[in-house]
Amino acid sequence: MKKWNKTVIICGLIIFPLFMQAQEAKISNLIGVEFGLNEFIGNTVVPERVDQFRTDNPIKSGNLFNKAIEVPFVGIKYEQYYVEKKMVFSAGLRFSQFSSAIHGNTDFFFTFYDNSFLWRFREDGAYVDYLNIKRITQTSNYIGIPLEWSYLLRGSDAFFRPYVKIGVVVNKLLSTKNSIKFENELMSQYTNAVEKQLPKPNSFNSYFYPTLGFKLGKDHYLVVFGRL
Repeated sequence: MKKWNKTVIICGLIIFPLFMQAQEAKISNLIGVEFGLNEFIGNTVVPERVDQFRTDNPIKSGNLFNKAIEVPFVGIKYEQYYVEKKMVFSAGLRFSQFSSAIHGNTDFFFTFYDNSFLWRFREDGAYVDYLNIKRITQTSNYIGIPLEWSYLLRGSDAFFRPYVKIGVVVNKLLSTKNSIKFENELMSQYTNAVEKQLPKPNSFNSYFYPTLGFKLGKDHYLVVFGRL
């Protein structure tokens, strides 16, 4: 998504609650916790040091198909209710974890292990040193600010309240951890050197998302938000 599109969405999510507040006399609010999963469909970007032309097992980011990357999150949020407590604006803080992996092509039908691939470790003129690696996994933790608009399908007197939602979140990187599994354990002495050669995750990221989910709890109580 283009940067200006994200800017328009963020500004709209901030300005619209102010407009609604001017139109609606009766407004209530809640503070609660949330948890859930965001899913992204796509492939992991393969680093340039993976030599796909010198291995019998081309690199894939999931088995034989595009991989659905699940991003778990937990956070705390503030909500304002409008229009008979069915329209909701929310903002807060969210901790989320992104994980991606590259590995050799897996035999989807007959085996349950990763084949290895070649990592171009060192180059000196015409000479190139390779490491045989089975899997590299990178896990990154982010803290983010979500802005969301929801419409609740049931009234405030219901304990279980399904909703539809549209939102955007801006994330800041907190930490990153890499895990490397070599074909031969003797190669593990090069773990630190390979980690330094891995691409770094973005310090910031943002994305726009629609949501179907549910809220448990009634007004004036601790609220737990779940979503798919």
